[in-house]
Amino acid sequence: MFRASLLATSLLIAAPAAAQDADVATLARLVREQAARIERLEARLAAVEGTAAPATDAPPPQVAQTTPPVRTPAPLGQSLPSDAHPPSLEARMARVERAQRENAHVDWSKGTPEFVSADGALSFRPRGRILIDAGTTTGSDVASRNVTATQARSLRLGIEGTFGKHLSYLLEGDFADNEVAIKSAYLAWTTGFLGQQAEFALGNRLNDRGLDGSSGTIAVPFLERNVVAQGIIPARGFFGLGAAARVYGKGWHVGVQLSGDDIANPGTAGDGMTIAARAHWNPVRTDDWLVHLGLWGFHERLASDVSRPTRSIAVGGFYNDNLRIAPGSFPGPVSGDGYGVELGTFHHSLWAYAEAGSRQLANRAGDTTHQNAWAVQGGWFLTGETPPYLTRGGVWSRPKVLRPFTTGGSGAVELAARYEELDYSDNPTAGRGTALTLGVNWYLNNFVRLQLNAIDWMLANPVAGAMARDHGRSLIGRAQIAF
Repeated sequence: MFRASLLATSLLIAAPAAAQDADVATLARLVREQAARIERLEARLAAVEGTAAPATDAPPPQVAQTTPPVRTPAPLGQSLPSDAHPPSLEARMARVERAQRENAHVDWSKGTPEFVSADGALSFRPRGRILIDAGTTTGSDVASRNVTATQARSLRLGIEGTFGKHLSYLLEGDFADNEVAIKSAYLAWTTGFLGQQAEFALGNRLNDRGLDGSSGTIAVPFLERNVVAQGIIPARGFFGLGAAARVYGKGWHVGVQLSGDDIANPGTAGDGMTIAARAHWNPVRTDDWLVHLGLWGFHERLASDVSRPTRSIAVGGFYNDNLRIAPGSFPGPVSGDGYGVELGTFHHSLWAYAEAGSRQLANRAGDTTHQNAWAVQGGWFLTGETPPYLTRGGVWSRPKVLRPFTTGGSGAVELAARYEELDYSDNPTAGRGTALTLGVNWYLNNFVRLQLNAIDWMLANPVAGAMARDHGRSLIGRAQIAF
């Protein structure tokens, strides 16, 4: 204001006396406007340079008292977003509004840059994962099972994005077990439906089947999903190419999926068809407690070229192909029916969960065989984080790490234990197995996890018409980055 006053005085003195009365008001207005413009420019410059704008009447600067940021655990059921269930409509609208308000074009909060248009309507983000395992097995009576090896469990790269607030897409390719495969590849439309939120998708999508089965490998608390998710499964596997619909309420969801064979089906015969459904409900949902209930089922009509309707399941680590439950032979399969139940509870940093499932296969000769599995598991975050469970969809996600190791903190440490059993032996040519797993997870930040699983396993496979029982131990470590 001092410069403005000086400029006004100079102009007034220089004006001719005859015109001074007529022009003084106009000159004074122009000077005030110019002074205001100068002050606005100074404020903008100060903001760019990170300094405060000058002010004649401002009090002397005060020394700010620095306090450490308050880190509080995420509320139960509200961890970081899941890959299996895209963000809600409210979350997408919030992103659009934030982009418009802050003019933010690049967001790094998910680990890779998410590019957002100025109006927030369009977004694009690369995504991926790297899972590297090293393991050793000892104690087996079968020498070929006592192996020490390394493996790239999953090397995945993909893209995701949105067109407006309703339409989203996802495409991923994966290298695992010496094969390259397309995983998620779909378009999804999220909108309101009967007063709730709904999502309708077309393409290749992860099954909605159990807490572990509906969650990605990068999110479950152990190196692998439990045997219910792995063994009580349609012949087409974890993914299905077709159509899916899900409706989300407050603490519940219902989903249905109609799909054909795997996306890599060779095309030498017509597709089979699988219809699957799952529902979950959180009857208790408070600041201290959360309860999860779930129910799922599927019916499959198998294609004529299906010769192995049952999967061979690893009980001592995915890296060891010699340590698997034999699926047996079942010629001429035509149909299958499966179902399962889920029960879980979460309290502050503790969690416990149980699941059981069963499947029946039938063949052209009228024969049937039954397959059963169950698992109980639990865990505790020693560093205070809440379990990474999402009420939206009833799935595992990633924890919100309170003190990331990469910024000088301790990271998040979780202890977990699981006992599980899978029994295919109703078929005389198939086997059964059990596993007790103790696990430690160290989350360096929201995207990087180091894991160690110690597994005490039992395996019984038919050999020469009799069950050959074997027992041993496996120790497996993993380095994981998922972004």
